[in-house]
Amino acid sequence: MPIEQLLLTLRARWRVILGVFALTTAAALIGSLLMPREYVSTAEILADVDAPEPVSGSFGPSYPQQTQMFMATLADVILSDRVVDKVIADLKLTEDKDAVARWRKDTGGKLTPKEYFAQALRKHLEVKPTRESSVVQLRYTARSPQFAAQAANSFVQAFIANQVELRSEYAKSNVSFFDASTQKLRDNLEKAEARLSHYQLENGILNTGERYDAELTRLNELANQLTVVQAQRLDTSARAQQAPSLQGTAPDVVQSPIIQRLRTELARAEANLRDVSARVGGNHPEHQRAAAEVRSLKRQLAAETRQVVRDVDAANQVNLEREKGLHAAFDAQKAKVLAMTSQRDELNVLQKDVESAQRAYDLAKQRLSMNSLASQIDHSNVTLLAEARPPSSYAKPKISLNTMIGGLLGLLLGLTSAVVWEYFEPRLRSPAQASQVLGLLVLGSMPQNRPPLTASLRTALRLT
Repeated sequence: MPIEQLLLTLRARWRVILGVFALTTAAALIGSLLMPREYVSTAEILADVDAPEPVSGSFGPSYPQQTQMFMATLADVILSDRVVDKVIADLKLTEDKDAVARWRKDTGGKLTPKEYFAQALRKHLEVKPTRESSVVQLRYTARSPQFAAQAANSFVQAFIANQVELRSEYAKSNVSFFDASTQKLRDNLEKAEARLSHYQLENGILNTGERYDAELTRLNELANQLTVVQAQRLDTSARAQQAPSLQGTAPDVVQSPIIQRLRTELARAEANLRDVSARVGGNHPEHQRAAAEVRSLKRQLAAETRQVVRDVDAANQVNLEREKGLHAAFDAQKAKVLAMTSQRDELNVLQKDVESAQRAYDLAKQRLSMNSLASQIDHSNVTLLAEARPPSSYAKPKISLNTMIGGLLGLLLGLTSAVVWEYFEPRLRSPAQASQVLGLLVLGSMPQNRPPLTASLRTALRLT
């Protein structure tokens, strides 16, 4: 439809548009006036997400994602059966005759009273966490302002009481668990200490550290002494093997002061004998004395040489005996240290068992104490920030808004009705339309006969 024809149609059927607009607007206004009044009461709670635990001192969520999860969980808990049941009990809905009558009328007994009231309470409660804040708003809608405020406050109190109960119940369950665990760990500690004491008593261990160090020091000393004696035995053994074969050239023989003195005296006596032999004959008394002296010194030198060889052999035997004794003492001491090492290792294992049992017992006892304190806490990290109050005016219906929407809808329906009516009962509204429909040339036109109107209304309705 051309725009000119549309405007002419709307001008011609203005009564239809006005009638539909008036009826729709009146219907919206009357409907809004007849709708039951609903009141919204709001309570605010503060969930201190970052508050430390009162007993352990640990802090709550620190990341934004954790905080969002915490707030979402908070909303779910508020609408949980546990909290709703407390609200039903607090409001005494099951004892209210009017509420019970509504339950029978709406459900016919298909639902239990608690299920019906729980659905109704959840339906009229809106939990709205404040953006970028730890404040949560609880908005309850009811037909009575007093009941709306009472229900919102009841939800807050039930939720706070539920938080305290959950924490207390969790702590109490932990108390029973850690109490039994502490007793069991204490028995384990006593058994470990008994095993350690029995082992120390059985092996005569008082101070393992000092005793072990002393025995280890003695073992090291014996090892050093054995090394020295072995070196001496090797030396005397070599000298004892060389002495019989080398005789006079053996080192011990050569280094003997007595042999050195005897050799000096022998050399002097032999020199004297040669001198005497040059002057007198062999039967001369002086020659015989000199020869006798030489023979005596040779016998003494041979005897002293044999004695030195015997002394070397005796020293070698002494070193052999010393080596055997030190080796036996070293082996005995080594076996003793090894036995003490084994005992020390076993003792360390038993001591570690005692230390481990002690740590486990101390930790369980600490957790028991912490949970015992936590079970006595009568507050949570949720605080009532603003108590709900009965609203002074209703929130629904919004009469002005509904009337405005009804008027816009009526205007749209009126325009649509005029166009549809024109479609089913078309009229020639202009010479151009008549020329187009009839296919004839328009020579002239007469003005439309209109009912008398005031100048202002005529001006308002004139579209061309």
